[in-house]
Amino acid sequence: MSEKCAATLQEMANDYTAFATIDIDADLKGVHETVEEMQLHLEEFISILGMLQAKGDKVITANMSRFLSLRPQVNQLCKRIDALDYFIRRVNIDLTILETNMEIIESTFNSSDKRYPMLNPFSVFKKSTPNLPSLAIYQTPKILKIEDYFKSNS
Repeated sequence: MSEKCAATLQEMANDYTAFATIDIDADLKGVHETVEEMQLHLEEFISILGMLQAKGDKVITANMSRFLSLRPQVNQLCKRIDALDYFIRRVNIDLTILETNMEIIESTFNSSDKRYPMLNPFSVFKKSTPNLPSLAIYQTPKILKIEDYFKSNS
């Protein structure tokens, strides 16, 4: 039985050695190829990102000088908008004073019909009524000159 046992043992050893003798290089060859292909794609992706970043930097640099060259015109436009805003507020106040004076005149002469019911078209947009002194005597309003608020470009 020892011969039979030895033969069986030898046969089992031969069967199991097939499992133990694995060609790791052949099996890992596919993994190596896949990793190398992935590295190649990553390098391509990095180079594309680099080109896009360089192009973006170029666009920013080109437009930054353009924006800086337009800065004086934007500042001038802001000044003109501020002057226009001041002018509109001043006209609004002056028209409100004129309406008040008209009401005083109409009440002084006991006029019942309102000839100028709404002289101030900006009163629709008023946020709050300006503090106006009560006027007992009619005062002529100051005449506005556009030249005081806007400089001519000529």
